Amino acid sequence: MGIGALHFPDYQGADEHRTLLLPFPYIIYHSQYLDVNRDQVRGKLLSGKRLSLEVDFAGSVAVDSSRDKERRGMPNLGWIGEAGPALRYKVWSNQTGNLHISVVLPVRVAASAVAFNLQHRGEVFEPRLELVKDIGGGDRKINIDTSLSALYGSRDYFQYIYGVPLQYATIIRPAYNAPAGYGGYRISLGGSLTRGNIVYGAFIAYMNLNGAAFVDSPLVSRTQDLSFGIMVAWILKRGNI
Repeated sequence: MGIGALHFPDYQGADEHRTLLLPFPYIIYHSQYLDVNRDQVRGKLLSGKRLSLEVDFAGSVAVDSSRDKERRGMPNLGWIGEAGPALRYKVWSNQTGNLHISVVLPVRVAASAVAFNLQHRGEVFEPRLELVKDIGGGDRKINIDTSLSALYGSRDYFQYIYGVPLQYATIIRPAYNAPAGYGGYRISLGGSLTRGNIVYGAFIAYMNLNGAAFVDSPLVSRTQDLSFGIMVAWILKRGNI
């Protein structure tokens, strides 16, 4: 079990931020078809020495529009979940196998959820370059991972987040229809330190929306931003399957 603190914008481009302190289950699981670690779930459909087909997941939290000056008077944003296939190609790894560089090409379908109401919100393509480094092993090890990704979304996807329907337009928030296209890039760096049955972790991510298809939306107040977080987890049980 773990506890973490996160600081992030309400949505990419929002002026308002939130800080969350929350408990979470800490699970690491590796099998022929599934990898679960502290920051991602990877379903492995087909796996080769360098090329593999996986299932990629992403998402964002719900937004209460009453707390955002850009969205005040508009409907809330629901939780957004994304899932779809991803092609992973291992570009390079060192002889000891503890340093990997991979290119990942995921295509995900997005859906929003408010209570039990699910609605399709379009599709995204988010190619990324990943570097993972492991140091040590057993109950004393360090893991470092960094990634560079670019987002491309359908019109429906960007319209849900950045569009302003005519009925919600105001003097300072004109109506806006978001187009499909480029949605900015993201650089992230994270790491964890395992010492016995305690795991410490942290991450920082930089977002840049300059040149994004929706950058002229009145709901975009910032074109650059940071998200970061820290966590500590206690390992209650270890096992081999």
